[in-house]
Amino acid sequence: MQSIFAFLEDVYDELTFYPELEFGKNSAVIPDISNNLILQAWDILKNNFDFKVPHVEIKKNIPICGGLGGGSSDAACFINAIFDLWEFSQSKKMSYIDLFRPLGADAKVFLFKYFTNSRFVYINGTGLDGEISSIDLPFSDEYILVINDGTKLSTKKVFDNFKEHFCEKIAKPEFLLKNPGNSLQNSALELAPHLKEILNFFDGLSPITYGISGSGATCYAVVKSTKTPAEAVNYTYVALSKF
Repeated sequence: MQSIFAFLEDVYDELTFYPELEFGKNSAVIPDISNNLILQAWDILKNNFDFKVPHVEIKKNIPICGGLGGGSSDAACFINAIFDLWEFSQSKKMSYIDLFRPLGADAKVFLFKYFTNSRFVYINGTGLDGEISSIDLPFSDEYILVINDGTKLSTKKVFDNFKEHFCEKIAKPEFLLKNPGNSLQNSALELAPHLKEILNFFDGLSPITYGISGSGATCYAVVKSTKTPAEAVNYTYVALSKF
């Protein structure tokens, strides 16, 4: 798998920590998700470290099952905040990154982002193993318009529906920048063909590039405009963020 992750300032969930309270059964509650990744991260922390983990509350803004890595980002932010609370250095944080492999490949990318303060991360491998590094992208005045219409797509189902050949050659970030795209897009569109309506909407904006994020169902467009199109307000989730 070869991918570039871009972290957007205006697309985020909100975590509130209460240092005077200890993490417990009422912490990190997300409606309709019984064992979210923060709870799994807490299990790893309490089984491997002898320090207090504070109570945390979550306000979800990022669409669930939207291909934006919201749950993975929440878990990584949680872990990084706990490490900061106990004054872990960057090198000490990085030494524990593989401890959190059970959280999945996206969580590792977000941990790397938080531990290194990266804006863009390139991966080449399985996600859990292989190359992972900070990179610079040639963007300065561009924005990303993000739209989700409420559709939820299972990452597993999108991968199960993937019919193309997996890559055998090693690419580099330069190749991905010159050939933007998403190999999972056709698979996602087969499962949710109505997403083409959003892509057609983006096409009318004359964007630099556009497509489906990750395994979907959120769609994005890289644009020059600093204003959100009025037509976008009809969608469930809309955000315009500096690249």
